[in-house]
Amino acid sequence: MKILIVGMGAVGGLFGGLLHRHGSDIRFLVRPARQRQLESRAMTLALASGGFQFHPRLVTAGELDNDYDVIVLSNKAYALDGVISDIRPAVGESTMILPLLNGMRHLERLDRQFGQQRVLGGIAKTIATLANPTTIEVSNPHCSLTLGARLSAQQAMARQVAELMAEAGIAVELSEDIAGAMWDKFCRMAALGAANCLLQGTVGEYMQSRAGGEIALQLFQECTDTAAAHGHPLTAEAIGGFQRALTKPGSTFNSSMYRDMQQGLPIEGEHLVGDMLVRAAQAGVPAPMLSVANAVLQTYSARQGTGG
Repeated sequence: MKILIVGMGAVGGLFGGLLHRHGSDIRFLVRPARQRQLESRAMTLALASGGFQFHPRLVTAGELDNDYDVIVLSNKAYALDGVISDIRPAVGESTMILPLLNGMRHLERLDRQFGQQRVLGGIAKTIATLANPTTIEVSNPHCSLTLGARLSAQQAMARQVAELMAEAGIAVELSEDIAGAMWDKFCRMAALGAANCLLQGTVGEYMQSRAGGEIALQLFQECTDTAAAHGHPLTAEAIGGFQRALTKPGSTFNSSMYRDMQQGLPIEGEHLVGDMLVRAAQAGVPAPMLSVANAVLQTYSARQGTGG
């Protein structure tokens, strides 16, 4: 199975590095500047259980051919338009696309461009950062992937991909309800990102304010109400567990969107909080706190000139 990983960042480098170590036929799609940066240099994957180095096989968009079996998207959601253009030459008759982006909106865009029959569902669960251009640091010991077929015709390929990931030492779950799993993560990421960015602090920091916990819980409820209205309710256990995570005193828990904001980088505000608001409106779900958080995110993006 020939695999193309889009991006040599934290998520792509983590799972791609494990596949590379396993001996999989894998290449990383990067920009020319990133290719020059990494040429003849080893990547270091620093895992909680130890680390290793590897020399990734890099390709640029102009070097792609259409004999890839699977294309794994690990890019940020706001970069999707450029990625779609870049990978088009790599999509052959039987190529499957496995997006690991946050949110849900990317599925509709990929379906329009390549057809729903080519697009699997997937989520990554990890806390990984690109510490420097050649070092990926993974702080949580239990990194995992969840993937699944969105159509019955995709089930065999989804199973093959999951088996390959498992053979490479990746904790992978083949979900029979990938849409439900994606909605679950969508709710968590949107609520946490909104809370961190609105309140300008980690969970432990905003819990020192009088109303921080109440605001975070309201944001999460608006998200879960929206998911339920669209036919994907979270379980009581999932809701209770994340409510505790959102209100744990002293916790350093925070979202990648908040970390990006703190560094003055583009954020996924429109793809998470903005899109959740759209879906809430479609279902008639009141979402006043999400509206406030979204205004903060849009103001930040306008100031950065990125559009969110």
